[in-house]
Amino acid sequence: MPVLSIPEDKPKLVFYAAMMWMQNFGFFLMYVMMYTAIPEPEGGGGECTNLRFWVGFFALDCFVESFVCVWMAMGGYTDDGCLFPVMWILHLLVALPYVLCTFTIPHAIYSDDGKACRALAGAPLYPLVPVYWTHATLFSVYVWMMLSVTYYSFVKPTFFPYTKVPAMSDNSPRNMGLVAASA
Repeated sequence: MPVLSIPEDKPKLVFYAAMMWMQNFGFFLMYVMMYTAIPEPEGGGGECTNLRFWVGFFALDCFVESFVCVWMAMGGYTDDGCLFPVMWILHLLVALPYVLCTFTIPHAIYSDDGKACRALAGAPLYPLVPVYWTHATLFSVYVWMMLSVTYYSFVKPTFFPYTKVPAMSDNSPRNMGLVAASA
């Protein structure tokens, strides 16, 4: 897989890597806080089991994704034809549970057991609903960033090769477009 990001796109790759890391690690922290607030019902009842599983699973997935997205962008930044495709595939594999949890977490939150669990927990789980809706809203932003890293690392240099416009040797007003050419 040819990977050859052009110099003007390298700052974009750094920016996207930082933003992707920030989003993933931020969700890891938020969901870990929610995970620790999920109560264990008396006698090990099942009201919180499903919610606990999906919130914890997503927290772990976001933690792993935090590193993989930076490695993927680093492969594009350094023009590494091995690191970029391997990390792109690994990023995709780690992103699949991210997509899954985007649907399973609200199912767990709004199910009868989820409502009972949130009522049992009280105030410590109040942030769970807005945390989820923030996660769901920023999901498309994350997809955009992942596609941008792919575009700047592989698609643009492969399918839209960089061609530099030769510098003008004559800096006369005519060549600078300030004077109309004579007939």
